Amino acid sequence: MTAPGTMCRMSDSVRPPSVWSLPWRTVRLAGRCVLPLLVWFSFGELVRFGLLVGGTELSHGSFPQLRYALTVPVFIVMVLISLIVVIGMLYSLRGELTEMRARRAEGGDEDFLGGLSRAIIPYVALYLAWGWHIDDVREFAEIDIERQSGDLGYLGAWADFATGKSQGTATGLIGLTFTNALIIMAAAFVLRFVFLTWHDRRGSKVAALATAFCELTFFYYGVQVVVGRQAWLDERVIITWWNDAKQTAAANVPGWQAVTDFLGEVWPFVWDALVLPGAWLTVAILVYGAYSEDMRTAITGTRLETGVTRAEEALARRTHALTRQGLSRFFGRWAHWMALANTVRLTVRGGAPLFGLFLVCFAAIQIAEGYLWRGMVYLIGGDHPLLYWNVLFVPMEFVRDFIITVLTVCLFAATFDLAATRGRALAPGRAGRGAASDTDAPASGSPAAATARPQSAESAASAARR
Repeated sequence: MTAPGTMCRMSDSVRPPSVWSLPWRTVRLAGRCVLPLLVWFSFGELVRFGLLVGGTELSHGSFPQLRYALTVPVFIVMVLISLIVVIGMLYSLRGELTEMRARRAEGGDEDFLGGLSRAIIPYVALYLAWGWHIDDVREFAEIDIERQSGDLGYLGAWADFATGKSQGTATGLIGLTFTNALIIMAAAFVLRFVFLTWHDRRGSKVAALATAFCELTFFYYGVQVVVGRQAWLDERVIITWWNDAKQTAAANVPGWQAVTDFLGEVWPFVWDALVLPGAWLTVAILVYGAYSEDMRTAITGTRLETGVTRAEEALARRTHALTRQGLSRFFGRWAHWMALANTVRLTVRGGAPLFGLFLVCFAAIQIAEGYLWRGMVYLIGGDHPLLYWNVLFVPMEFVRDFIITVLTVCLFAATFDLAATRGRALAPGRAGRGAASDTDAPASGSPAAATARPQSAESAASAARR
């Protein structure tokens, strides 16, 4: 077996790994790292269940407004821990990835807290931008309904039989009044700005976690502000104009209804087959460090680089320095699509067959989830009392979720490893010049500058195009 220290020196002569080895690499990763993955997954499930139950219990009782104000932070801590567990599961696979061993030989490895502080802020942005929070909110509401129904009955969970008063079921995340939610949302926005500035200037790991917490706080309390003024929003001129415009287009534009119906039917399949796996692959790229928060670094080596250079020169001649700094900060650091742009670059660099096989494997794992559940039910047998199933469903769901989660996480890691390793092998002369350019790529004021590491996949494409 080739020593890790000689891997980067042999990259010019080693054949790139086969794209079709992705399924085998996924299974091999799952087999070799099953123990740390089990520890991370078990910890996440235990803490998640405890906080969900604790949050639903906290949302009922006297002083409801105080309880609602405290329920949301408990829920946000649960979300943060779930995100950290995913990052931890991906991080536990680093030792088995060829690209990570090559970086380690070049002196480019980092600890878990370093990767966590770099990945958590864009991960939260993806979590909110791609609608992953909906599943967590739905699970919170379902647990609350189940617990209230068990204590008060299916009808009594919603209203008291004697007084008709609402029991507050499934309202723990939206029950806060408009004024209270607005005050907390404004405070979260200010604190988010403070912690983000601290993180930008110092690269503090504590500031990164605090920024992520404030980002989630601002969002969830902001949702309550919107819910509290939903009727007011529906009466605004812009909303009325938009609804009238859609109705007019549907009535007067030929084929409008047919096209919208077709897109409505096709979009869920496009989301599940293309958008969702691509977004999750973005998370893996964030964790493993093949990610640039700077827009200019993300397009280096592409055809867009020349056009952006000209635009920057024109902008420098015609605008104030403060304006240029603000625009650069917004487009290069705060735009949520930047992480996805890095994913597109990495997957395109790995080749269309790799990305296509990745999508097929991702869909196969999701399909296998249903068959796995049916297989466990078949092995246990169906002639049992209902209480028997209520007890068995807990370990059965744990086993199913663990197998599917492990295979999915390993698929993301294997896809990243294949794309990055192929980029490294196909880029002659990368070992010296490429590593240095990657290390210097992030802007000096960004948190990535404090934890800059060799990013082989980014420099590989640039060297290959030259």
